[in-house]
Amino acid sequence: MGKFGHIITFTLDSLHEVRRVEQSSAIERIVMVVEKILNHPSVRVRDRSAVVEKLNAILKGGNEQLAVISDFDFTLTKSIDEKGERCLGSHAVVNHLLLSLHPELAAEVNAVNAKYVAIEYDPHLTKEEKMPYMVEWWTKAHENYITHGIHRDDIERIVEEVSIRLRDGAGAMLKHLEAASIPMLLFSAGIGNVIEAFLRHQLGSIPENIHIISNMLSFDEKGRVNACSEPLIHVFCKDSSVIPHDAPFFDDIAHRGNVLLLGDSLGDIHMDVGVDHSGTVLRIGYLNSNVSILYICSILAQES
Repeated sequence: MGKFGHIITFTLDSLHEVRRVEQSSAIERIVMVVEKILNHPSVRVRDRSAVVEKLNAILKGGNEQLAVISDFDFTLTKSIDEKGERCLGSHAVVNHLLLSLHPELAAEVNAVNAKYVAIEYDPHLTKEEKMPYMVEWWTKAHENYITHGIHRDDIERIVEEVSIRLRDGAGAMLKHLEAASIPMLLFSAGIGNVIEAFLRHQLGSIPENIHIISNMLSFDEKGRVNACSEPLIHVFCKDSSVIPHDAPFFDDIAHRGNVLLLGDSLGDIHMDVGVDHSGTVLRIGYLNSNVSILYICSILAQES
């Protein structure tokens, strides 16, 4: 198998079927689940037998050997809401807040976003060539938040007002992982304050097993943004290099051999870099748009 393994695209609640099918051996249950998933028209699995083997290895390893590494925006959350409208990512939530307070910035912000989105998905540029532009983009966005004094209370308020939705089954999965003491690393190139506020709003509190690695805004004594955390996290640097190795959860996650990795973009492919690869990594990708086809193709093209 290639470095990037195999990919399944399906809703999070499908994973719970493994535990719902009774009176079968573990491998038989997995085969039944995979067969059920494959019947869905939107699912793609390159090598069914390899997926069955991976799931069986993860089950045999048990909770103590499993870690979940997941993107947040449009992976744990929906990309389209019940009305068919585009949901917002965590960065877009703060941009939405910024423009609601300063509508005169709309043309400038939209032009900047259009410029850098084109670079992010340009198939003719390498990841290394794109990275300086991503740093520019993120830096400009964060400087806007500081310059225009985004307030902490406004972030809390706007999270409850805008369209962010957990995927079907995601809430149940988060609770299951917490109950099983399986650590979950939420990697996001967005704004961690938004993610925290959203989880508190949806779940009542942030589960202790969830560790958020994202861009965190800090605030002055008046509650206004005055800085953003370092190192800056953009779409192409989401791996263990941006995690402080003295973080209390680092060793627990880094030494778990089995990893369930969830993502929806090119940068999510590498989120498990720095994690012990003595075990099994199962990658699950979400195809949210024509653009994210690049994500699927990138994984499949690098398999042997």
